[in-house]
Amino acid sequence: MAVGLANRTRLGRGLYIKPYMLMRRFLILSCLVLVVTSGDLCSAKDLSWSQTIGVRFGLWNSTEAKHVQPDPGEDILTKVTAPYGEIHVSLGLKKGFAVGISLGSCFRGETRYNDPYGYYWKRITVYPITAELKYYPLHRVAKSKWQPYLDGGGGLVSGTENIRIGEYIGSLVLSSSGTNSYLTFGWHGGAGMDFILTNSLVLGFDFRYRGVRFGDDVGGIKNYSGPEATLGVSYIVKGL
Repeated sequence: MAVGLANRTRLGRGLYIKPYMLMRRFLILSCLVLVVTSGDLCSAKDLSWSQTIGVRFGLWNSTEAKHVQPDPGEDILTKVTAPYGEIHVSLGLKKGFAVGISLGSCFRGETRYNDPYGYYWKRITVYPITAELKYYPLHRVAKSKWQPYLDGGGGLVSGTENIRIGEYIGSLVLSSSGTNSYLTFGWHGGAGMDFILTNSLVLGFDFRYRGVRFGDDVGGIKNYSGPEATLGVSYIVKGL
């Protein structure tokens, strides 16, 4: 049962969808858009002159999650690889440089416990708020719609435990709930590739390594560092 639940992300009561299915559908849709718009529909742009807003979806691998050991009677469903999504905004500084900020969310899994006296339930989510600097080494290549880049940055990371506790008293259940939040500083470094689809749309692939370590256990572990891969679409609000 624990293995089955560990491979699903919960969306509302009684409805589960596997994270890799979301990624597969997004990847197929992005490839279709790329095929349809791969013709000469627009000229190449220097994205370091542009202002963009977009979304990314992918997977975040926290290698230390595989070392989580449950207490007797508990099932810890934290996944090593978990679904991740973010909204990001980028402002071009020209000459190949751009700065950006992003707000992300990563669902890490659940901890569940149940015995004759009561139950315990916890859901873990990690929220990185990141500022980054990006550099396009081919920004001077006027005819290139493919724009590779290097990026790095850091910011605050919040780890949240949503907790529900219940106690059985005869046929009654006394329940309570609460939230524990933990803050730390995180950083990342990586590279990616942007492809200019149209005068307004950019398809991007990003690979980075995230360094995130909390001072206290969040869902059984402190170190959430690991690689992250995302695929996204951005809208050019203003640019050449």
